[in-house]
Amino acid sequence: MSPRRARAVRSRVGDDPATALREHLIDTAEKLLGDRQVAGITTRDIARAAGVSDGVLYNYFAGKHELLVAALVRRYAGSVERFEADLPAPGTGTVEDNLVAYAQAAVDLVAETLPTAAGLMSEPSLLHRFVEAIHQQPYGPQRMYHPIAEYLAGEQRLGRLEEFDIDPAVHLIVGPALVLGFSAIIGGRSREDLTAEIPGIVRTLLTGLGTRQGLRA
Repeated sequence: MSPRRARAVRSRVGDDPATALREHLIDTAEKLLGDRQVAGITTRDIARAAGVSDGVLYNYFAGKHELLVAALVRRYAGSVERFEADLPAPGTGTVEDNLVAYAQAAVDLVAETLPTAAGLMSEPSLLHRFVEAIHQQPYGPQRMYHPIAEYLAGEQRLGRLEEFDIDPAVHLIVGPALVLGFSAIIGGRSREDLTAEIPGIVRTLLTGLGTRQGLRA
């Protein structure tokens, strides 16, 4: 089936037929990733869902894995963009409330993306290509770390936070987010229950552990 005759892409205004069909194949693969494990998706599944013949995929991608990586990156990029949207700026609200917002956004990002990574464990070569791709975009872990680090640095410049080493502080926010995000998937706890823990974690980070004199070495 040629791009010119593909019914599925006729609604794409502004794209040339080849680009429209390529994007349609990525869209279709991304939707399938939301419904089933990556290992269970076949070339025929994608073609049928896209409304094209089986061989069309190979006109635009070297194979199924290349198409799935493109779909996985797009899916991951959407999660990252949602994480970065509407994060509070330094100097607004309270530092505690803002850090709760950053931590909550990080939990949501982990909860959205971890199932995809877990599903790739049975496909090591695909996992490797996906990791390479998100670092090239770049959509690697720095996209979670940098906004938090920049926020903390901004509050330091404004004098609302004392001077401290920012990198460890970011890890103290991201670490619990990873644990809570993982718990949201396999721990059998509701997202509301996990969200309720975040203010206490942030408060402990801001106040410290308050070690007693008698417990010091």
